[in-house]
Amino acid sequence: MTKYDAREIRALYDRGENVTRWIQDHEEADSNSITAILYSYDAQAGSYVDALKDPAARALKQDLGRELGALLGSLAPGSLLEAGIGEGTSLAPVLNQMGKRPAHVLGFDLSLSRLLFARRHLAENGYDSVKLFTGDLDRIPLASESVDVVLTIHAVEPNRGREKPILSELLRVARKHLVMVEPSYELASAEARARMDRLGYVRGLSETLIHLGHPARLIERWRHNSNPLNEAAVIVVDKAPTETKMDPKFVSPISGCALIERSDCWFCPEDGHAFPIIAGIPCLTLENAVLASKLDRF
Repeated sequence: MTKYDAREIRALYDRGENVTRWIQDHEEADSNSITAILYSYDAQAGSYVDALKDPAARALKQDLGRELGALLGSLAPGSLLEAGIGEGTSLAPVLNQMGKRPAHVLGFDLSLSRLLFARRHLAENGYDSVKLFTGDLDRIPLASESVDVVLTIHAVEPNRGREKPILSELLRVARKHLVMVEPSYELASAEARARMDRLGYVRGLSETLIHLGHPARLIERWRHNSNPLNEAAVIVVDKAPTETKMDPKFVSPISGCALIERSDCWFCPEDGHAFPIIAGIPCLTLENAVLASKLDRF
């Protein structure tokens, strides 16, 4: 992953430039790279919480919470993961409306900066037990079928070209259900499609799910879009749950082997990599890995 000076990226963001596009052009890439998405998210960190100062934005989140909370509540999950949690501004109203709270609630994001805002926002709303960690959508550092319901809300969005590996990972981790609110190229207007093409947003999610052997049980228009040109659909996939139920546990994004918690990191003896804990948050992306194969001797 190419490293950029965050001051330069912040200056671009403050000038209103599209950070993702700037890095994409700099890399001479045809799609949004993980690097571009990460730096864009880092530059935006804090803006989603700040947006809630607007009554209209708060009302939209409450509408989202009511609809998704009712849907997720009907699934009665014992564990819930929001993949691409951002700043927790959607998860908090969803949990408010679920009724019975899942015993385990987890959330990950590519950006540590966003997770720091998420932790504070969730705590302010009474959800200080949500387990947060950095992770990538196509290498989720959780054991297979270890979370009852996996949720995404505009997290898969900027990853056109990576639909298949991302959906494969979300389905791998989900034990019972995958619920997504994501841009729907197929249901969108011509103007919205042109915008999605320009921004590199995903397309063909329902077809990809069919190809993966997990067709959606529900696909319908989402009614609570913050941008009328970012038309979304709610997609629900049901899986036949395994008989053996486990609590969510971390695995290495390199090997898929179990991680052992230490005072300052999570360590995988099998593949020899350590993943740091920063400000109390486990950092579990490939880019976070530190080779330390003899760490278990000390």
